[in-house]
Amino acid sequence: MFLVGGPAFSGTTLLALLLNQGNVVCLDEPDFHNPEQSHRGIPFLQEMFPERIFPERPMNALGFEQAVRLIEDCERAIKPHQLGIKTCDWTFIEYAKVCKTAGHPVIAIVRDIRDALVRRLPDWVTEESLNQQYRVVWQHRELFDVWLRYEDLIANPESSMAKISVSLAYDFAVIKEWDGDGVPTQMLKLDRHDLLKTGTISRSRVGVWRTTAKVFSARSHETAEMMGY
Repeated sequence: MFLVGGPAFSGTTLLALLLNQGNVVCLDEPDFHNPEQSHRGIPFLQEMFPERIFPERPMNALGFEQAVRLIEDCERAIKPHQLGIKTCDWTFIEYAKVCKTAGHPVIAIVRDIRDALVRRLPDWVTEESLNQQYRVVWQHRELFDVWLRYEDLIANPESSMAKISVSLAYDFAVIKEWDGDGVPTQMLKLDRHDLLKTGTISRSRVGVWRTTAKVFSARSHETAEMMGY
């Protein structure tokens, strides 16, 4: 199994979509640990692989070590497919700690936080809370086997996918176009994800903070600079 993630709104969903190919299945925020959201995990796999036998979906909350063991069992159920999960923020870091210890590859993607802040944030996210999550991910980058910039994935997907291919020991094709109508509904969680329905990699959201009238906090500029922007 493998883990993919990063801060919210940093291109994690796009990356998960691009990794769903051939014998690789990458689930979008399946939250195996959280019974309120775990319908995106085992039930979704049962729909994809109706002939396979999966572990029972837990009805109680799991620790992250328990959740990783459950994901390992699910991967065994779909062999020869590889199974990955994508998640974000502190949840990504908690999974990353366990995966790193267990020897599972961890792939992270980051982005200029100012671009993420240009569009209206969901009601449960603030500029300050987004800064906290971006910094949490950045401060744990020693956990990552591969880390990418969203901007580089958009500009040069060949290079980014090559790094992932080495880490996961799988020869990923470089996908630049896909069926926009075929994007799994689980990936279309917010209007921010509507770009996936265009069916192509787009540069329209790179560097947009430079031309917006939006004013960013000093902390957001500091976070961007800390991450090399």
